[in-house]
Amino acid sequence: MATAEQIKAARALLRMEQDELARRAGVSVTTVRRLEASGDYPVAEETASGVQAALEEAGVEFIHDGVRLKPAHDADALFAKLYAIAETSAKALRRRQPLTDADLYGDDGLPA
Repeated sequence: MATAEQIKAARALLRMEQDELARRAGVSVTTVRRLEASGDYPVAEETASGVQAALEEAGVEFIHDGVRLKPAHDADALFAKLYAIAETSAKALRRRQPLTDADLYGDDGLPA
């Protein structure tokens, strides 16, 4: 289970307010405050795990005695996905006639 310091640090790394974390985790702001209060207030382990999961989904990793932002996606894999999307779009557009000025503008010269 994450410590109070880790939860605060994770929020700081993500620049996330307590109310945003509460909304994402499906808990109250009071619960988030309790989790960040250095263990002074008891919180159910299931609730704490849900808050930690929300922070992990937002982009942090909990490591031994700390947190860090998750590494950025592999640039080559991201490029491959974007290229595949572009190819699919290009194939779909090949079957269509190109738009002309007549398609885009009315007789008065204003957009149709």
